[in-house]
Amino acid sequence: MDKEYINILIFGHKNSPSRHLKIKKKTFKIILYFSGFLLLCLTFFICDYIQVKKKAYEVARLRQETETQKSQLHFFSSKIEDLEKQISKLKEFDKRIRIIANLEKGQEVFPFMGMGGPYPSDIRDKLRLEKDEKGLVQQMRVDIERLESEASTREESLSELERLLQTKKEILTHTPSIWPAHGWVTSGFGFRTNPFTGLTQMHEGIDISNQIGTPVVAPANGVVSDIQNDFVHGKLIVLSHGFGMTTRYSHLGKIFVRVGQKVKRGEKIAEIGMSGKTTGPHLHYEVRLNGIPVNPMRYILN
Repeated sequence: MDKEYINILIFGHKNSPSRHLKIKKKTFKIILYFSGFLLLCLTFFICDYIQVKKKAYEVARLRQETETQKSQLHFFSSKIEDLEKQISKLKEFDKRIRIIANLEKGQEVFPFMGMGGPYPSDIRDKLRLEKDEKGLVQQMRVDIERLESEASTREESLSELERLLQTKKEILTHTPSIWPAHGWVTSGFGFRTNPFTGLTQMHEGIDISNQIGTPVVAPANGVVSDIQNDFVHGKLIVLSHGFGMTTRYSHLGKIFVRVGQKVKRGEKIAEIGMSGKTTGPHLHYEVRLNGIPVNPMRYILN
């Protein structure tokens, strides 16, 4: 009978009597198994708690990282908008340059789609499609730096081209490229026999013959720098066109401008006359570059 029980002695202090417990072996086994089960459950819960704490820490870290990336993405998005505005300005530059250069509407001075790398809209597509946000942020940083550099370089290049074309346009508008009067060229530029002395002399312009009163127009934009009236040239106008270019008109009749007045290409400045030393009504027309007479026919385009 005693074999079915387990005897347990519990000793107290010196003066306390000891206690004797008898527990059935079956009951003891149940208690032992239950204690082991409780210990196992406790171990499981402790491990699970540790894992939960780790995951909570990881979630907090990921949230912080996500907030940082959101801030970076917002910053990059703002930079992309600035770049789009800058590129829009470059397109306006291109439009103005095409107008100045008289290019066709469809022509591009610089093909913007050939810049290399993604366009800002491509970056937005990446924002929607890319899963690796950290890699995306890094890629966006590289792309934005490159786009900023290219946009800045393109803007400087276009500005320089605009200044160059504007200067060329100014030169063209101030170049005497149209006939100053209708008529017939009766004497060209170069050496000829003087009709009054019979000697060979340099003729520093061209003679355009026509009736008295035929309009004389400015062949380019300029300013009336001088008006004279002498025995040889008669009534004379000098126009200054800038860039070292001047034109002279002799043997005039009526004069319609004054010194200091600005004139535009095609504007009437006088009429053909017969003033000064001349054999008949005509316009003596000269072009001078830095004070040296040059052949006017080199500049006339019409």
